[in-house]
Amino acid sequence: MAKSYMGLILAAQDTNDIMGLTKYRPIASIPFAGRYRIIDFSLTNLTRTGISNVGIVVPHNYVGSLRDHIRGGQFWDLNRKTGGIFLMHPTIDSEIGKSNVKNFRSNLEYLHKSKEKNVVLCSSHLIANIDLQSIIDSHEKSGRDLTIVYKKEDGDLMGYRGCTSIMLNENKGIEKFGVIVDSPEKANISLEIKIIRKDLLIDLLMSGVQNGLVGDLNKFIEHNVYKISTNLYEFTGYTKFIDSTKNYFRANKDMLKKEIREELLLSNGGISTKINDTPPAIYKPESKVSNSLIANGCIVKGSVKNSIIGRRVIVKKGAIIDNSVILQSCVIEEGVEIKNVIIDKNVTISKYQKVIGSEEFPLIIEKKSLLDG
Repeated sequence: MAKSYMGLILAAQDTNDIMGLTKYRPIASIPFAGRYRIIDFSLTNLTRTGISNVGIVVPHNYVGSLRDHIRGGQFWDLNRKTGGIFLMHPTIDSEIGKSNVKNFRSNLEYLHKSKEKNVVLCSSHLIANIDLQSIIDSHEKSGRDLTIVYKKEDGDLMGYRGCTSIMLNENKGIEKFGVIVDSPEKANISLEIKIIRKDLLIDLLMSGVQNGLVGDLNKFIEHNVYKISTNLYEFTGYTKFIDSTKNYFRANKDMLKKEIREELLLSNGGISTKINDTPPAIYKPESKVSNSLIANGCIVKGSVKNSIIGRRVIVKKGAIIDNSVILQSCVIEEGVEIKNVIIDKNVTISKYQKVIGSEEFPLIIEKKSLLDG
């Protein structure tokens, strides 16, 4: 059945609320949980169902970071002669940073040439471990032209601020779409995952271009949903959109909770990522580590608490790291104190520096920085 489905990942999200981590990369290739990248979740969700043809709508800037991570797609079994992975570059200067309807115009040939009859559309900034096969089965059983995946949230919705909400009528059909602005008690959140007939998607795109409509592809499909027979699928697992520094920090901290970590990183066969051969972490006798994730290749001599530490990080004697996220290849010198901080790759914090942020607004140290008081 998966042979009649192809994947399309939208990886050109707005980076205004997470600029400290997207100066050199798109959101899709930001490191996560010590060893993954954000896009790994979308790629794994698609390919574990047997989908072998995946297109990625890439942003105009710093695509090199994404290319370096994805390479030929071999880590997701996409390095193949038929199908494989295809990067779709934006072409409209005025809308170059968006997953825009017009930006698909020069890439329509890819959709036309693909043999699959259906498209699974998803966004690269969603963190979730989803069994897409069950969604495909629901789509097939419904006989509808479009399936939209949503999640019912009745807790703190501030993490979904700016996301699309779906209001349902008494027959459990779509009444209208909205945007989460305040923090309502509950809402149905669109997870930006859709299954749609490929010929219908092409018709919608062509119609949009001909009528001069410019907008995000997800929003464009939602605008036309009342003309399309639509099926709804409710997902009940863990989700987080990485569209702000606050959400990124919270999602990483969530990995310290065993039940969330096991669901997100280990269930359904786990999440595939680029292989990086490094030795196990070394913990020196003087080190103190509690409630933290420490990636391979690290050398820990200091104290690490409630933190996520990426590959090849060196924490020297007397250093204290608390409630922080340290990306790969950083050096934390002797006597350094770090709390509520996100440190990007290849940063060195010199001896006896104190770097303190807040839980609500963590401090970001940009890539390749040297903090020397």
